[in-house]
Amino acid sequence: MNFSGPLYKYLLGKKGEVARLVTQGRELQQLTRLLHKVLDPSLAPHCRVGRFAPPQLTVVVDSPAWASRLRFQSNGLIRQLNKKFKEFNGISSIETKIYPVRLPRRESPVIRRQISPAAAESLTQMANSIEEPSLKRALLRLASRANK
Repeated sequence: MNFSGPLYKYLLGKKGEVARLVTQGRELQQLTRLLHKVLDPSLAPHCRVGRFAPPQLTVVVDSPAWASRLRFQSNGLIRQLNKKFKEFNGISSIETKIYPVRLPRRESPVIRRQISPAAAESLTQMANSIEEPSLKRALLRLASRANK
């Protein structure tokens, strides 16, 4: 079978665990869009619907500060959701869960250290006067980092 298109369209009406998860994910996305319509614009990007099992709506936020703001607005939010959207009928409480956004680690830039030509000359002269082979190699390697 050759199918090119969004996976959820292929799985609509199918049975099985993956199809159920895709359908549930789409429903949560839709509920999140509706929630964002009634939330304060500064709060909306930090909230998403995690679960809806009437009478409780679980909203996932990305920090304790946003959770606090959401809890502060929850009574009015419940009234608005019940009034504006049939999808939220029966909601009587909002639970908040905090899942911080994890930003990818940034690699620290590699800093290539260099020394002045005069310092490199001094190190080379010192290395030539030393008989210990490992110390001599180390000094010559250090001298090779001179600004050219």
